[in-house]
Amino acid sequence: MVGRIIQIVLLCFVVGVVLAAFNTDALGLVNWIVDNFQKVVDSAAEFIDWGGRYILLGAGLVLPIVVINFLIKYFKGRGSKNHTE
Repeated sequence: MVGRIIQIVLLCFVVGVVLAAFNTDALGLVNWIVDNFQKVVDSAAEFIDWGGRYILLGAGLVLPIVVINFLIKYFKGRGSKNHTE
């Protein structure tokens, strides 16, 4: 347990030295992460908004065809079971 804590402290030290070499600090790193996360969320929302229109447009044609196909197969399968009994 104590050895693991020492490893973590040494890792934190090494990472701190590397970050200092790039002239960054903890607050700058947190701000960078938050900004990039916000950009990812915004991009995902734009993609959903853009793609959602096309999905709904296509669903207006595809879903009725799928339902009709399912019903045809269902009633064909049901009819053939009645003939074999």
